[in-house]
Amino acid sequence: MKCWRTFDFERRYGFNKIIIFSFILMMMFFSFSFAFMQSLYAETLYSSYFELFLILLLAIYPLHKLVHMLPILRYLPHMTFKYSLKLGCLPVIFITIKKPVPKNRFMLSLVLPFFIINPVLLLSGVLFPHYLHYFTMLSAFHTGICVMDFIYLKALVTSPKSSVIEEHDRGYEILIPQEIKQTV
Repeated sequence: MKCWRTFDFERRYGFNKIIIFSFILMMMFFSFSFAFMQSLYAETLYSSYFELFLILLLAIYPLHKLVHMLPILRYLPHMTFKYSLKLGCLPVIFITIKKPVPKNRFMLSLVLPFFIINPVLLLSGVLFPHYLHYFTMLSAFHTGICVMDFIYLKALVTSPKSSVIEEHDRGYEILIPQEIKQTV
């Protein structure tokens, strides 16, 4: 295998730019989804169960990481987990796989949290329209968390089909099979 490309987006863009982009996307998602859902379900909004909302808000990130792992569970023996605080208060969980993962499986792992958690949250807003604001806020928060996944996905889409992804501490490497030359 030879390295086709290496990605380290935190170093390339910087943590602060990623946080700002995430916050902007989160606010846009909330504005549009809340306005749209409120126009469909014009119910009185209740502020009860705020404690449950806060618990769900704290549970979104670990749940997001757990859903990331579903397509790559067979690589569990090759995974390492690290935890750190960014900006002194933002907990970040790092999951690193020490074995190359096929491109399609890795891309599925990147998008799965967005396509599982957000629909569940928005459907919950439809089922409980009095708490629509809570569910759209949770969904917007989760969309903000998904920003890094979307950035990595954008970079992986253009990679060769037969490539595999290998994670390391500095980011990702896209590996492609090395051509074998035969001598006659």
